[in-house]
Amino acid sequence: MERNIRKKLSAKGLVAKYNISDIIGKSKACLSMKRKAVKYALTESTILITGESGTGKEMLVQSIHNLSVRAQGPFVAINCAALPENLLESELFGYVEGAFTGARRGGRQGMFELAHGGTLFLDEIGEMPLPLQSRILRVLQEREVMPLGGEAVIPVDVRIIAATNKNLATMVTEGSFRNDLYYRLNILRIHIPTLVDRREDIPLLIKHFLTSMHDKNPRVTDITKEAVDYLVKFDWLGNIRQIANMMERILLLTAGNVITIADVRDACEDDDRMNAKIGEKENKDIGDLTQMENNLLQKTLEEENFNYTRAAKRLGIHRTTLWRRLKKI
Repeated sequence: MERNIRKKLSAKGLVAKYNISDIIGKSKACLSMKRKAVKYALTESTILITGESGTGKEMLVQSIHNLSVRAQGPFVAINCAALPENLLESELFGYVEGAFTGARRGGRQGMFELAHGGTLFLDEIGEMPLPLQSRILRVLQEREVMPLGGEAVIPVDVRIIAATNKNLATMVTEGSFRNDLYYRLNILRIHIPTLVDRREDIPLLIKHFLTSMHDKNPRVTDITKEAVDYLVKFDWLGNIRQIANMMERILLLTAGNVITIADVRDACEDDDRMNAKIGEKENKDIGDLTQMENNLLQKTLEEENFNYTRAAKRLGIHRTTLWRRLKKI
């Protein structure tokens, strides 16, 4: 019976694919996040996941579902920012036949009903309109839903996990997010660190995508250390999503068997954000080098008791060149 249920859920796509082992990273910040996820998965409380766009919030939520006692139940996800208010309401709560023009014959189950016995993931919860926030709060409190156009409530056994890249506390202060819903969601909280906060995980992610995207360019078997070091220096404002896109581009553009720093630079030139960062870095490097040279000139001159001839000889430059450089400083 359980196998048949799982087959039906798989057919509907209501299954979590990722496990905690799929989250790549050995940094302190990443390990702390994973420890919290394992601990919270064993509870039945609502969880709020916060983090910037592209950090892998849904992967973490699916991992929590698969670690929980609800792992054999459905995993249902909905993006609150992807649908207009009227459609979002019917998607979440369902509707009965004839509830509105265009309603499907026989009605339709909502996401809460579909997730019965499992987990409902509300992504981008900060984008949910205020009227719907009050209905979500009621479901969390009463554990029952009423479909659109319906006259009877339907009990549901669902664990809610919400995620946002916004500051909900600030939104509460501004009046764009309900205070009572915020505290109802914010029982257990996990913050996903950005790649800048877990920079030591970037080489692991690069190697992971090199393997997982092997079919994009089967000729490529490895990446040089210089190329990895070059990629580690970027801030990756788009986080894991951005680094995945960049690795795909690098693989598609690489002609040889090994990705070199030249291949990485070529790929970065096609990305305006990366290109701007390279320009900033090169300007900074030039500035740092000039400062080092100036410091060397002044230090050598002081050591030679301001004798320009001896200082110039030590530096391997002409006395006039030394005088001109120091005058410029």
